[in-house]
Amino acid sequence: MRELLAPFGRVRLWPAVGAVAAAVSFWAVAMVSGVDFSLWQLVLLALAGLLVLSVVDGMRADTEPAPELIVRTVNDPSWRPFADVNRWEDRLIFAETKPGRFEGSNAQRQLVELASERLRLRRGLSLEHHPDQCRELLGEETFLFLTRPTPDCPAPWRLGEHLNAIEEI
Repeated sequence: MRELLAPFGRVRLWPAVGAVAAAVSFWAVAMVSGVDFSLWQLVLLALAGLLVLSVVDGMRADTEPAPELIVRTVNDPSWRPFADVNRWEDRLIFAETKPGRFEGSNAQRQLVELASERLRLRRGLSLEHHPDQCRELLGEETFLFLTRPTPDCPAPWRLGEHLNAIEEI
């Protein structure tokens, strides 16, 4: 029943009893003064008036203040502290699932940039200008992985070996 009357706001029992009592009182006063009204019409009119007041009350704006809105910004460092790691993982997963597309992908380009930057900052070397010294530091397989075209993403264990070699620079 409440779901049925929900669009009409809250209709409580005591105001309905009061409306019926007022209608009966008005009918009694009208009968004493000589005016003839039907009692059921007056009761229906009083209940309809109560229903209209209830609908209007239900449409009134809330008087309680809304709770304070809490917003987090993307720039907050504690919001997603590992977002960069997730991006790397997504790129490597994409490169692994697309055979023949690893060459020229974001994942490969960023791995080469990372290795070049670490070599430059920590050893003062460059993959292009000092290939022999970089080959000694990285190992033959990792050096070839970074400098030669690689159409497919290596297996996860092989990729782990390459990443370990880059971290040890």
